[in-house]
Amino acid sequence: MKLGKILLVLIVVLFTLPAMAQTGVTVTGRIVERGNNLPVEQATVRLLTGKDSTLVGGVVSSANGNFTLKNIKAGSYLLHVTFVGFEPTYQPLQITGKVNPVKIGNIELTDGAIQLGEAVVVGKANEVVVRNDTVEYNADSYKVTEGSVLEDLLKKMPGVEIASDGKVTVNGKEIKKIMIDGKEFFSDDPKVASKNLPAKMVDKVQVLDKKSDMAMMTGFDDGNEETVINLTVKPGMKQGWFGNAFAGYGSEKRYEGNAMVNRFINNDQFTFMGGLNNTNNMGFSDLASTMFAGMGGGGRGGFGRFGSGNGITSSGNAGLNFSKEFNKKMTLGGNARYSHSDNDAESISKTQNIFQNDSSSYYNESNISRTKSDNVGLNLRMEWKPDTLTSIIFTPDMSYSRNNTFENVDFETLDDTQNRVNKGISEYRSNGEGVNLSGRLEFSRKLNNAGRVFSASLSGGLEDTYNTGINYSNTEYFQSSNPSEVIDQKFRYDNTGFNYRAYVSWVEPIGRNNFIQATYSFSQRNQESLKNSYILGEDGAYSVLDTAYSQSYKNHFINQRASLSFKAQREKYNYTIGLNVDPSYTKSINFVGDIHLNELKRSVVNLSPMAQFNYIFNKQTNLRINYSGQTSQPSMTQLQPVADVSDPLVTVIGNPDLNPRYTNNLFLRFQKFIPEKQTAFMVFANGSYVINDIVSYTTYQGTSGKRLTTYKNVDGNYNGNLRAIINTPLKNKKFSVNSMTMLSYSNNKGFINSDENTSKSFTVMERAGIDFRSNVADFGLNGNIRYNNVTNSFQAQNNRRTYNYGAGATTTLYLPLNFKIESDINFSTNSGYSAGYEQEEWLWNASASKTFLKNNQGTIRFKVYDILQQRSNISRNVTASSITDSQYNTLNSYVMVHFIYRFSIFKGGATQSDAQMGPGRGRGGHMGPPPGHF
Repeated sequence: MKLGKILLVLIVVLFTLPAMAQTGVTVTGRIVERGNNLPVEQATVRLLTGKDSTLVGGVVSSANGNFTLKNIKAGSYLLHVTFVGFEPTYQPLQITGKVNPVKIGNIELTDGAIQLGEAVVVGKANEVVVRNDTVEYNADSYKVTEGSVLEDLLKKMPGVEIASDGKVTVNGKEIKKIMIDGKEFFSDDPKVASKNLPAKMVDKVQVLDKKSDMAMMTGFDDGNEETVINLTVKPGMKQGWFGNAFAGYGSEKRYEGNAMVNRFINNDQFTFMGGLNNTNNMGFSDLASTMFAGMGGGGRGGFGRFGSGNGITSSGNAGLNFSKEFNKKMTLGGNARYSHSDNDAESISKTQNIFQNDSSSYYNESNISRTKSDNVGLNLRMEWKPDTLTSIIFTPDMSYSRNNTFENVDFETLDDTQNRVNKGISEYRSNGEGVNLSGRLEFSRKLNNAGRVFSASLSGGLEDTYNTGINYSNTEYFQSSNPSEVIDQKFRYDNTGFNYRAYVSWVEPIGRNNFIQATYSFSQRNQESLKNSYILGEDGAYSVLDTAYSQSYKNHFINQRASLSFKAQREKYNYTIGLNVDPSYTKSINFVGDIHLNELKRSVVNLSPMAQFNYIFNKQTNLRINYSGQTSQPSMTQLQPVADVSDPLVTVIGNPDLNPRYTNNLFLRFQKFIPEKQTAFMVFANGSYVINDIVSYTTYQGTSGKRLTTYKNVDGNYNGNLRAIINTPLKNKKFSVNSMTMLSYSNNKGFINSDENTSKSFTVMERAGIDFRSNVADFGLNGNIRYNNVTNSFQAQNNRRTYNYGAGATTTLYLPLNFKIESDINFSTNSGYSAGYEQEEWLWNASASKTFLKNNQGTIRFKVYDILQQRSNISRNVTASSITDSQYNTLNSYVMVHFIYRFSIFKGGATQSDAQMGPGRGRGGHMGPPPGHF
């Protein structure tokens, strides 16, 4: 019996010893991208012996970037991580056997050159990469001149368009914010970054659809998603001070100067900037352009066109932006800014109004204006996480604006036979001030680990603006019994109001990875608008109230929303469906002085469905489809049956029988990136169909050229847009090509003289380019063509086909002794426009520069703008009832000499050039953190 027990013990020991000898520790880690911590899928992880680099084992990273190496014995090792388009990473690893499992944490991969052994093989970094919902552009792939700002860099990227007023759109969607390393930069004013940030500091430009703070808290889309740009700063520039300053002066008394100082330490950011110029580079958005919009005193012309982006603008600005992470629980950020602008604009325009029975009228206008504005803004953002389950965000905002406008207009109306119907002049002057205060407090708490979340928010605001001025016009009629009409007024427009909104949300998990959200919100807005016009009295002062041109309103709005949504989350896809119920109440009182004119009350209940579907093929390929139905109420101006005769040629009266507008919106996006070919392919499509659209209903009165405009509901207005973008290198990696194709179609109905006209517009555009880059020279060639066909149910002979053609080339030569020559030339022409508005221009800029001083911190540059003196500014606008061609004054040719200075003070005394190499980068690639002992 004892012998049997002994034998049994021996057998167990003999079988257990080999197993024990084979047992080692488990090593885990996660592969992420440097700068954004996005996981890298399918990265190769190899474990090598430290002595002779013999392969011990290897795995590939999972979809979330994680990897696991099992049964690793004690010893010295070297982790080798590689992935296409990134530098290989080596990380020493010491295993003692005392800790199991060994958790390495994040291992960062950096885009750039791939170096293997003694032979250096340079792998070209991807120009465009798709990762989940993010499109990422590699900034170094797009060459810009010395001293260039972010806007110059964005213009070279496929799918990016920048309007004359500085508005940035990417793949047809307007950019609402620009962030730096995930932190807000001057809040909701993307122009600050695009017009001021030096392009040299940018490593990656990431375009993504950012959910609102509340949507991030609840996990459900609340319809407030914004398309934003996130900039990642070049490696090594987050550990000290860096900045740049430039100054330039040239012919035609042109000048510009700008300075920026940045301090980035880990997650803390501090930026100060300021500048002056008269070269149309307004570095901040003009708050007055929206604050005083619609607060003119009447008359002719485009009153309220503050900061329109046309003409020539002199501006100055100063701003401070910061983000401070006190600890993992508390972050405070914000900005303060001041800007001044002075815009001189001159324009001529020609409008053809299309009538039934092959007849038309023509309206011609010449306009001279000057607008000055001052803007002050303050925004703060506090994020507090008292524990891992609770989030609190508080964002107060304040803005102040002051505006001064002067405008002179000459106008005339012609009949179908080009005979003059009327002509006139107008003069407008105004001064205004306004202040806005607002704030938002948001709270969210996770109630369990399964996904139950309670969230709430409270927001509100106050506004107080006024505008006062003089309005004068003299209109002469040639085919009417009334030979002339004179308006001579002084006006004052006061607008005050307050609003608040309360919101609650409950998210409840049901089953596995399924969630239901129920929300309720209540909002109220009160507004009082007082518009009083005065004419000359017997005392020679503007003291008599002109009741025909004075109108005041008191508006009271109550809106509620109750919603129920369902969301399902799966490994490869997710979808959300929901329904909103929106009861609303409106009360509006219209009066002049003490005389009550009209009172309007409306109670409406609207339904708004939504659906969203996302399919993730892999990290580089995804599909997104969104549908939403949205109801919008007519404005009080569109509803009030009280005539507005402030324009001598246009009388506007509302229609109280208008129904709400209902818009069906559909959006589709497909994105694919092929790493082995470094090819990015993207398709974007969107469309809308409107039920009960609200359109103008215009009737021309007799032979005076006057118009009576009201509003009417119509069905059948719709539009669609399709864009396809591809970016890929050629077999020779020094060459790359990009292409963007766009198709759009719209069907719009309108009314002229009680007759319905349908205007159909079809547009197709192709833009393509090829680029070559080397250490000696960079060269780019691009071309574009745009075709637009407009047809009307009235007057087929007036259907218009227009063509716009363009081509361009950019060249950079890198010469010895740090000299550089740069040139860009663009040709554009068109056909099919009105006489005098056809265009053919060559726009050529060129510069020569030399860098000098220690570490090449200084650059002197000589640049010539518009060498051939052919720049023009022509635009066309087509509606269901008219076609308008316009031309504005613009900057002409000038020469400028710049001095550019860059500085940097990084941790340990490193220079900017040292920092941009990245820590530990050398022949063996990025070495990562120092050896660990586990």
